[in-house]
Amino acid sequence: MSYEKKRLAVPDMKVMQPVRLRAGSRKRIMPARGGRRLKNDCQQAYTPDDQCAFYRKHQRWQTSMTYQILNDDGLPMDSHAELDTSGITLFSRGGSTAKGNVSNAEYGPALRLLLRRIVSARLPFDRAWVDSLDVQRLPIEQRIILSSGELDAEGSSAFTLMSRRMKLVGQGAGRTGGNSTKKIRIQFAADVKLSELESALRTIQVQEDVRSAERLPAETFRGVTAEHVWNAVEKLRQPNFRHAYGPSIDFDLITNAEERFPPKAVFGLAATEALGYEILPKHFSGGRGTPCFRILESAGFAIVAKGEESRPIVVPESPDDRSWTEGKPRLVAHLRKERASGLAQAKKDWFVRTHGKLFCERCGMDPVVIYKGAHGAACIEVHHHSVQVEEMAESHSTRLEDLQCLCANCHRVEHRLLKLALNRRVDSVPLES
Repeated sequence: MSYEKKRLAVPDMKVMQPVRLRAGSRKRIMPARGGRRLKNDCQQAYTPDDQCAFYRKHQRWQTSMTYQILNDDGLPMDSHAELDTSGITLFSRGGSTAKGNVSNAEYGPALRLLLRRIVSARLPFDRAWVDSLDVQRLPIEQRIILSSGELDAEGSSAFTLMSRRMKLVGQGAGRTGGNSTKKIRIQFAADVKLSELESALRTIQVQEDVRSAERLPAETFRGVTAEHVWNAVEKLRQPNFRHAYGPSIDFDLITNAEERFPPKAVFGLAATEALGYEILPKHFSGGRGTPCFRILESAGFAIVAKGEESRPIVVPESPDDRSWTEGKPRLVAHLRKERASGLAQAKKDWFVRTHGKLFCERCGMDPVVIYKGAHGAACIEVHHHSVQVEEMAESHSTRLEDLQCLCANCHRVEHRLLKLALNRRVDSVPLES
């Protein structure tokens, strides 16, 4: 039975392992042993319909091959595509001319040639749509850039239509500009033998790594905040949480509890929450100087090389803190939790998203107004208030809702009140006879 022709029976609760096969192969996809689940929220159950949808979504991966397009003189162009029996996926143009790292630089000329060759070979063109990751959340009907009957003999009119419509796909209301060199899918109305496609479209199969074509631009990740990073770390703390990222090789992200997590996994999960669609390892790179590491470090987390020891949080930081925590392990734990890696910035991001700005929850002081500028926000600190310190076990998991945003003065007052309350409890304990 071929997965190309019939709906497969799906084993319970397994993810199917994509495997690239030679053209024409009829090998069935089998479930990967211990495979990871597909959905972002790994606490959800998976129905048979979900898993059959996985087959339908990914089945062209199994027989698609990467090709380079030849010009009319038979010379390879800087343009790559995947071919399969049901259509063509043309990779987007990426990189920067200024930086000298452009990929698929001849996207436009290659698309013109493909359209003309599709008509010349009388291939059963059906429609074309934008297939870039950031718009895959939209129904295909909202991503169509060329329909059956709009493909002209020379492909020039169709190219103009596609370029104009491509800019509008995923574009917010009132926005202008847009990208006319996105990843697109050209779908056929009927299957075509791969050998016929190779000949008609004049392509050559390549073995080079073109994964960078699927990397998202750095500006895509500007919306990833410290709150998203904190939530990602909280997910990874759950023993049964599964994700699409492997163990780290060169670096570790360190928490205040000396936990070590793969930086790419943390960032990928944070970006998935921020952007609203699944971000996989192929969509960004890690390492020193990358947007991934810069965002993680700006969120308050340390990233160290494998085997390198972490730098512990220094507690207390002020003479007042030192005096009232001396000999009181629970109070030291209180300060450690308030100053946990990433926690303060995550709370502030959450607070701004909820209330629109930072202000002191005790006295109402707006630091931007008082200090006449955004720099005034530096005086807002984070205080743990929901759980009494004496009831807070060392393993207590802090939620952002458990915290308050206070100005520095009110924060000091809260600590003094906490000290007085604890001293009264100590004084009220009867001495043993």
